[in-house]
Amino acid sequence: MATYTQLNQQEIQKLADNYQLTVAEFEPMEGGNGNSSHLMKTETSTYVLTVCDDKVYDEVFKMGQLLLLLEEHDVPCTRLISTVNSEILTTHSDKPVMLKAYIEGQVLDSLNETMLTQVGMQAARLNQISAPTYLPTNHPYGSQLFSKVIGLNIDEKYEVWLAKEVTYLDNNISDRLPLGLIHGDLFNDNLLFENGNFKAIIDFEEACYYYNVFELGMAIVGSCLNDTSINFDKASALVSGYQQVRPLEDIEKDSLQMFVRYAATATSYWRFNKYNIEMPSKDKADHHWKMVQVSEDVSAISKAKFLNGIFK
Repeated sequence: MATYTQLNQQEIQKLADNYQLTVAEFEPMEGGNGNSSHLMKTETSTYVLTVCDDKVYDEVFKMGQLLLLLEEHDVPCTRLISTVNSEILTTHSDKPVMLKAYIEGQVLDSLNETMLTQVGMQAARLNQISAPTYLPTNHPYGSQLFSKVIGLNIDEKYEVWLAKEVTYLDNNISDRLPLGLIHGDLFNDNLLFENGNFKAIIDFEEACYYYNVFELGMAIVGSCLNDTSINFDKASALVSGYQQVRPLEDIEKDSLQMFVRYAATATSYWRFNKYNIEMPSKDKADHHWKMVQVSEDVSAISKAKFLNGIFK
């Protein structure tokens, strides 16, 4: 993704002054949706300076509070740096800015079973932290938003399909499912490893108080696929790691297949909305269809085959 806010040396240093830091060098970083990040180095340390282009101050402030909470619980994730006045944010052109310690580690295109077991364990530890009241109580691109794009006739076939998914989810998600603090977007690009060992979860922008089993559904979609089908060895390793820390309730096991389907559907909605409405892109206008296929491939698996494949 492109960097939306371009900062020059003077602007970077002005922001760094809030932390009593002297910038030795800096460069824009790739990645992020709606954020502009710069790698900022001093003589002794490395940081990530992020300008939040598409979020209001209050949203980013809550994200900062969450990062501080996660640090209190020793969650391996981004560490927020406060200003010399003990403020968790500053601003640039009225846009909220946060400074984070740089984490050494790699984003990998593919994770093996040992790595995914580690991811599952960390996800379970995260889900057990008491969720703060300021977190959203819906996933940021969950089913409550799907109706926004239905009937726009941008992609009529997709919109009809999505409407059926809304009905399916409304009729099948139980209100007895456990809720908790979830990251909400455990794709490979939000996971850092070093020498094969889990290092950190990054980018908590989708964090919310939501179904714990949605965390696993999204992680399977994000890290355990062979093209559009589930890699059961990988998914089983992920879930096994999770259950070493937080055993799933029977209702969660029974609902997991539906939540993998839900996660794929939610991701298809995000892609459709992003690349056809918010930031139209000819190259990515059909990007949602792969996740439609994932959702359909998952739903086509028999319940017995799914459960036997995951809970070996």
